Amino acid sequence: MSEDLHYQHLTKRERRVLRKQRHLEEQRGMKRAHLGRNLMRSLFIAVPVAGLIGFFIWGATNQKPVAEEDILARNGLHWHPHLSIVIKGKEEAIPANIGIGAIHKPIHTHDPDNVLHLEMTGRVTKDDIRLGEFFKVWDKQFSSTCIFDYCNGPDGSVRMLVNGEENTQFEHYEMRDGDRIEIRYE
Repeated sequence: MSEDLHYQHLTKRERRVLRKQRHLEEQRGMKRAHLGRNLMRSLFIAVPVAGLIGFFIWGATNQKPVAEEDILARNGLHWHPHLSIVIKGKEEAIPANIGIGAIHKPIHTHDPDNVLHLEMTGRVTKDDIRLGEFFKVWDKQFSSTCIFDYCNGPDGSVRMLVNGEENTQFEHYEMRDGDRIEIRYE
């Protein structure tokens, strides 16, 4: 109320100047609020983008160093070894689409034909093509002592043949294009 009384005692010119000042103050307040909203919007976009960029840079610079003799290819490879698993005389099916999903794994299957697909891009190391990597993708147990739930003991033991020859590398075996790998529990 006292402001209104004070306002009435002002001249027309003084009232106009006072209204102009109040209007300018309101506009400054609105600009500050608008700037604050724009800053928040920018941060909402910039922070996740910066995080993604940082993640990719970190990933690119944190590749494990690999000895030159462990690098098989620098521009990827596309191989197809054949895998069969025989447990107590019965061949076990290897399902289609192991490792196929929203993101295809470098080692996967397409059809239930026992053909493994090693479809890799960029640098490929010996570790990338080990037979154990396929079993990790498949989420099945495989080692020199176990295949699936069958482990060495009085009921049988695990053996592996590669291209008809006994092989004792098991999960560490480095697969090659056209290999015929047979895992047996007998």
